[in-house]
Amino acid sequence: MKDLPELDSARSWRVLIGCALVLGFSFGAVWGSTLGLFLRPLQAELGWSRADIAFAMTLQLFIGPVVVVVLGWLVDRLPLRPLVAVGVVLQAANIAAFSLVGGSVWTFYGLVILIIFFGAGPSPITLSKIAQGWFDRRMGTALGVLFGAASAGSIVHPLIAARLIEALGWRQAYVALGGISLLFAGLATALLVRERLRRAPRPAAAASAAARAPTPQTEGVFDTFKLLVRQRNWWLLSLWNMLFAYGVAGMAFHLAPMLQDRGVSATQSAFALSFMGAGLLVGNLTIGWLLDRFRPRWLAAGLNVLPIAAMALLYLQGGLPVALLAAVMLGLSSGSDGALSAYLPRRLFGPEIFGQAYSSQVVASALGGGTAPWLVALMHERTGNYDLPLALAVLAFMGTAVTALLLPRSLDRREADSLRVAPGTAPAA
Repeated sequence: MKDLPELDSARSWRVLIGCALVLGFSFGAVWGSTLGLFLRPLQAELGWSRADIAFAMTLQLFIGPVVVVVLGWLVDRLPLRPLVAVGVVLQAANIAAFSLVGGSVWTFYGLVILIIFFGAGPSPITLSKIAQGWFDRRMGTALGVLFGAASAGSIVHPLIAARLIEALGWRQAYVALGGISLLFAGLATALLVRERLRRAPRPAAAASAAARAPTPQTEGVFDTFKLLVRQRNWWLLSLWNMLFAYGVAGMAFHLAPMLQDRGVSATQSAFALSFMGAGLLVGNLTIGWLLDRFRPRWLAAGLNVLPIAAMALLYLQGGLPVALLAAVMLGLSSGSDGALSAYLPRRLFGPEIFGQAYSSQVVASALGGGTAPWLVALMHERTGNYDLPLALAVLAFMGTAVTALLLPRSLDRREADSLRVAPGTAPAA
């Protein structure tokens, strides 16, 4: 058998770049980051309310948890590159299909449900699993770069979408965004994305993982998940993800309409979203670097300072400069959460069941982030402003900080979980 490519090598970084490009042009980066810009055009042409449109995010809760849990089970067992390739094609077609929605909001909801399935292939769960296979000492940095790519997409895509909507209308804008996703994510998958090899943990790492997590020996989709939910650490991490996602998602989704309600133009609102995207990029890169050097538990608690400050600035209802500063702060904290959310499950539960542990945390984030846009929209319709949602977001971030400090102290002690190829194993792709 040929010698394996080295971890943390030049080839590792090439694969990481490919994974980053796929994630940067995934439906979450393209469709999710621009939906706020489509809100008012959809409302104007189709007569839907803001709550109707925002409910599409909440609707994912009915399908998303099952899809994500099954995906986590699959990525711990199956070749991943074909899963990514098929998903890239289907998600691009799904984005373009949003141009076909008519007067019924249920057509819109149907496409949202489909994109949950199609976007599972090139998802953070799959791509972070591939990337982690190529890194050891620089894993934190690698995850920061990977999730930073989605943040970079959040900088570019709102600006592109705003220009497309203005020049072509919202329907043709969706078609163009689907084509852009297919072009860049497709090329990255074909040329750069590769799995290393299926791997088995070193004996010491296996013993360490067994001491702190269930083993993935069971074959059922939900068997390991049932063992995870019996652990206190899993519940703490889930609460941390859910509260943080609630605080960020509600304000991020409504940032553009919030600013436009205060007299800021659509173009300036898109500019603010791009500033938030810049914060996402810097936040991911920074937290990745810090994770390789400092205690993750304290990082998970400390990142809540920035979003609390951002909520205070938005409450002051200052002009565009204040809004841009708040957007950067919100982006920095949200970006830091991306790499942490993938890093902590591996450290707490081990690499053998990373897919299932991480996917369950994605479900927790979906519970918070999926309900937040809809609940904030309802509160806005009842009160006519965003004061109450801002206050509740502050409480959520405070709860997130407390929950992080309750995570085990052992998380702050770095444990080696370097991996080797088990005898007789074959390439995953």
